[in-house]
Amino acid sequence: MNRPALIKMIHAGCRRLGWDDDTRRDWMKLHSTQNSCALCSDAELSVLVDLLRDLGALAPSPLAPPPASGSPDRPTQDQWRYALDMSKKLGMSGAAHDPALIAFCKKVAKVENPRFLDREGMRSLILGLENWLKSRRKGGQKTS
Repeated sequence: MNRPALIKMIHAGCRRLGWDDDTRRDWMKLHSTQNSCALCSDAELSVLVDLLRDLGALAPSPLAPPPASGSPDRPTQDQWRYALDMSKKLGMSGAAHDPALIAFCKKVAKVENPRFLDREGMRSLILGLENWLKSRRKGGQKTS
């Protein structure tokens, strides 16, 4: 993503959170080396945009895991990242809305859509994905 777009996203996300300039600058200084977008590196701007996405201030990217709610029973972001990474290794798109992942989720976790998973359901999904990948790798070793 280009630098002007990242800066625009940071300012938009901070406005959506209702932060004034001082609050935004303090938050930026806490999470980067600068308190101004103009002084931040491209990598720092990307990190700030990711943090704003995690806060729910920006629309998630299509490949991002669904946001976790404040409920302690919701899957964590780490669980989502791991499950989506495993699905990608299995040839899926790596997105929570992938039809193959939704079908697998119905079979393994007994929910209609991954967005309805609780932590226990996510554990089942992850275990199923790991076993599927292990089985696929084991099958590949037998034929070679």
